[in-house]
Amino acid sequence: MNTSPTASEHLSQKSAANALKLLVPVDATERSRWGINYARQRWQSGREVAVWLLLVAEPVTSWQVLRFYSQERIRLLQAERARYLLEDAAQTLRQTGIPVQMSYQEGEIAFAILDVAEQLECDEIVLPVPYPRWKSLFSTDIVREVLSRRRSIPVITVSSTGMPEQSLPN
Repeated sequence: MNTSPTASEHLSQKSAANALKLLVPVDATERSRWGINYARQRWQSGREVAVWLLLVAEPVTSWQVLRFYSQERIRLLQAERARYLLEDAAQTLRQTGIPVQMSYQEGEIAFAILDVAEQLECDEIVLPVPYPRWKSLFSTDIVREVLSRRRSIPVITVSSTGMPEQSLPN
């Protein structure tokens, strides 16, 4: 799902050249919205900002789920949920006056984030500060994964208030 901005959300050519292009990956958690606070702070400080919201869903491969739903049905359900989550996240940016575009993809999350950031020629990828390592012992920490695989685009980690923070190794 690629959602185009309305006419009022398009940046002028002059503004687009000066705008800080941020990729803010979101999901159903409140932590993923911390990047929105960062974008708002940059905007309020006088910096032209354009935000691309990205939601990446991993393909469902569990036989327990596939036993009851077809791959196509699962894709439709995930896309519907993504549309709702992206629209909800975009509201705050729109109310502030920040141009926002949205995209939904299916795939490996960390790779998709880095890939989309390069394709869109973003200036920064904005993610929440990673969990302490002990909290993510039994689950994947996407933020740490993106940080370890990062390429040429800076990854900015932010607190709940949107303030940039140095990512801690623990």
